[in-house]
Amino acid sequence: MSLEVLLIPLGIAAIAAIKEARSADLCEKCKTTRIKDQQLLQDALLGMGATSLSVADGRITGGSPYGRITFQRVGEVFLGRVDGADGQVTDNMLAALDMSVGALLQQRTIASLHERAAEMGMTLVSQTTANGEVQLVFEQAT
Repeated sequence: MSLEVLLIPLGIAAIAAIKEARSADLCEKCKTTRIKDQQLLQDALLGMGATSLSVADGRITGGSPYGRITFQRVGEVFLGRVDGADGQVTDNMLAALDMSVGALLQQRTIASLHERAAEMGMTLVSQTTANGEVQLVFEQAT
């Protein structure tokens, strides 16, 4: 067996580890989110009042009601923080982000259901109650 056969995979693994370490260093004190989709993250941030977003591949920075924010993709998910703030402020911002993501996904699902119902010859009537719960009622189109 050739020594090259062993060294090539080790070199590839070492380079991947270095890249991962560097990307984690870019977001020191960041906390993990469950968000994998950068466009969803961007839309949710705008929905919660973020402004002046600077978007690059795997990185979003900008202003928010909580202060300056930074999000960095590390692995498959985004990590985020409120720059220069303590952990509690970041936790509050991430909780608001979770709510914004949930509302956005709910709106997208309802829009998709409206389209799907129209394709099936039905009308979908949605009613939102005060607590955000959505009741969906299908009716036969006339």
